[in-house]
Amino acid sequence: MTDIQSTIDAMSLDEIKQRLAEYMAADQQLAPCPVAVEVRLNSTNNARCRYDVLLISADGKEQEVKFRDRYSRLVYVYTLLHPQGYQRRLAAADNYKALRQLYTMLYMKDSQALIKTINSTGFDHFYSHYIAQSRNAIRQTTPHASGFTIDRPQSHDGRVLIPFVAQGGNVILDNSLRNQTYHL
Repeated sequence: MTDIQSTIDAMSLDEIKQRLAEYMAADQQLAPCPVAVEVRLNSTNNARCRYDVLLISADGKEQEVKFRDRYSRLVYVYTLLHPQGYQRRLAAADNYKALRQLYTMLYMKDSQALIKTINSTGFDHFYSHYIAQSRNAIRQTTPHASGFTIDRPQSHDGRVLIPFVAQGGNVILDNSLRNQTYHL
C-alpha cells in the first residue's frame, strides 16, 4: 500500500485525474445501462447459432450475450417473443411445437436433440435449468442485468417474462423471427 501512496503523492493533479478516468472507464458498474435488446441474424455462416442476442446501450455500444448452450438461448429468445410473458404450459403445448419451431429457426437443425433432452430431464427441470443458464449469460454481459434476465414466475402470477420487455422496453427482432408464430 505504501508504494501506491507514494506513487499517488508523486503524481500531479492532472496525472491523478487521468489515471482516475482510466479506472472509471474500465469500471463495469459505471457502464451505461442497456436500452434495447436485439436478436440479429448472424452475418457469418460458420456461427453456432444463426442469431446473435445483443444488449444495446444508449451510446450505441452493443454487447453480445454469450450463451453457453443452445437451450438457454432458445428459452431466452422464446421469452423475448412473448412480451407480456407466458405460462410454462404454453411452451410445452402440442409436444413443444413452438419451441421445436424456434429451435429449428435458430440453429437450422432438426429438433430431435431438443426433444431428447427434454424427455431425459423432464420439462420442468429442463426449463428451470436453462432459464438459470440464460440468467447467468445476461449477468456476465452487463452489471445492469436485473431487468434483462428472465424473472421468477412467482413474481408475475406464474408467467415467465423479462421485466424490461414486459414494461415496454425496446426489443428489436430480425424480420425472419418477427414473421414467424411461436405460440399457439
